[in-house]
Amino acid sequence: MKNSIKSMHALKSMICIAAKGNHACLKSEIVIQHKIPQDYLSKVLSKLVKSGLIRSQSGRSGGYRLTKPPDKISFLDIIEAMDGPFRVISCTDGTCSKGRKSKLKSCGMQLFWKSLQDKLKDALSGMTLDKAI
Repeated sequence: MKNSIKSMHALKSMICIAAKGNHACLKSEIVIQHKIPQDYLSKVLSKLVKSGLIRSQSGRSGGYRLTKPPDKISFLDIIEAMDGPFRVISCTDGTCSKGRKSKLKSCGMQLFWKSLQDKLKDALSGMTLDKAI
């Protein structure tokens, strides 16, 4: 399993935004703190806004704010907002690595990966932003 660079930058950005509490977090603060290229960060933040995890506000008191309390936003929420449904490998949804439907209902490997995926999802669901700030 490998997290995308986008999801890693999203996690860093969300922690930075959560740490500001009721104050807006400026994009420039995230760029400076995490050394994420501004153009790339714009795409990440845009996707987080579209997913409903943060909101953007223009003007003097503008910036980014969480849409929910930090204890209600999990790392899994953030990763899935960036990368889609969390899967360790593709066969855990009944397809083989080539995208074809598996002829076998289940095999030993599929059961192992599904079990591991479920444990990882539980851990990521339990890790919320409030625990990271």
